[in-house]
Amino acid sequence: MRDMVDRAVSAHRALASESRMAILHVLQQHAEPLPLGEVATTVGLHPNTVREHLDRLAAAGFVASAPEVRHRRGRPRLLYRAVERPADATTDERARDELVRMLLSGYGRPMDSPRAEAEGVGCAWGSTMNGLAVTTDPEPGADAGPDVPAAAASRLRQLAALERHFEDLGFAPEAEPEQLLLHLRRCPVADLARERPEVVCSVHLGVARGVLGRQGGPLVADRLEPFVGPQHCVLHLAEV
Repeated sequence: MRDMVDRAVSAHRALASESRMAILHVLQQHAEPLPLGEVATTVGLHPNTVREHLDRLAAAGFVASAPEVRHRRGRPRLLYRAVERPADATTDERARDELVRMLLSGYGRPMDSPRAEAEGVGCAWGSTMNGLAVTTDPEPGADAGPDVPAAAASRLRQLAALERHFEDLGFAPEAEPEQLLLHLRRCPVADLARERPEVVCSVHLGVARGVLGRQGGPLVADRLEPFVGPQHCVLHLAEV
């Protein structure tokens, strides 16, 4: 499990840059591969800088390149495209791709309410049956026993599902059930979250709300307290 999370974190870190997010967004908006120069012009960066970012994205599996097919003399240009993940991708790859999709969903377009829209995107994914941590089966250790009230057992199952989900995404979560807190000790997109908290943090809050709602029970996600430490955020829960 730790190797899987480490790979996911490494991939997420490739996106911990406003410039790399902009480059990936440009590639995803074009059906045809683009040359370096066109990407650089679109994002307003020097070609050498864009090349470094593209290399980082390619190493993380977000971008692929191939020589241009030419019928004239001269060295062919490299063309870049965003990579579509296969259907049989591993758990960490699916988690990464869903997070990328959510972060990019509102990127590069004006939004009347960035926080509300980003939260809605996260909530929609977290509430689906395909959410990685959403399950109607009891989590290991979540069976509170016959002497525990049904509401308390439901609360523990919700918390276990939420913790597992954020573990899959690489956040190194740590729950405090009595205080109704979930510590997220390692944000895999910390740099990007500092630059775009209205989008990134709202997506994560929406994910938590979607997971808890789909699991069913008395817990709801109240608010996300960002950066109480260098990469440490705290998700505050409430009981209704």
